[in-house]
Amino acid sequence: MRNKTIIAVTLSALIGATLPLSTWAADDVLDNSAINPETPELIEAGTVEVEATQMRLILGGAKGTGVLHFNGKDYKFKLSGASVGGVGVTQVKGVGTVYNLNDIKDFPGTYSGMGVGAVAVKGVGASTWQSTKGVVVKMKAEDASGLALNLGINAVDVELVE
Repeated sequence: MRNKTIIAVTLSALIGATLPLSTWAADDVLDNSAINPETPELIEAGTVEVEATQMRLILGGAKGTGVLHFNGKDYKFKLSGASVGGVGVTQVKGVGTVYNLNDIKDFPGTYSGMGVGAVAVKGVGASTWQSTKGVVVKMKAEDASGLALNLGINAVDVELVE
C-alpha cells in the first residue's frame, strides 16, 4: 500500500509540475520543422480519428484502432506501438491531420516521432509521427483519461483492416 501511495504522489507531483509545460510544448511537437528540418512544407491529404490504450513505465506500448478519411473514402486501420519516456495508463481519443499522402498504399507502415502529454483524470497531449514513406500524421488528444505523463519517443505500426 505504501508503494502505491508513493507512486501516486510522485505521479501527481510530476503531472502538476509539467501540465503547463505539456500544453505549451504540444504546439512545438506539431511543428514539422522539428521532426523534418530539410522539408518543412507539408501538403494536407486527409484526417484521422484514433482510439487507443497506452501503458507506460519508462518503456511502454499502445494498441488502438482508427479511421483514415482520404480522397472521399474511409479506411479503417489498427495500430500498435512502443514508446520510451513516461509513466501511467491512459485511454485516448484523438484526431489528426495526415500530410504528404498521395496513395492509400503509402499509409500503412511504421511511423516514429515524438509525443508530449499529461493526464490526471482528463488530459492534454499531442504527437507527430512520420512514416518511412514520408507520410506525416499530427495528432491532438480530444479526450484522454487516466493517470499518466508522456514525454518521449514513439514508434507505431499502422495496418489497414477490412
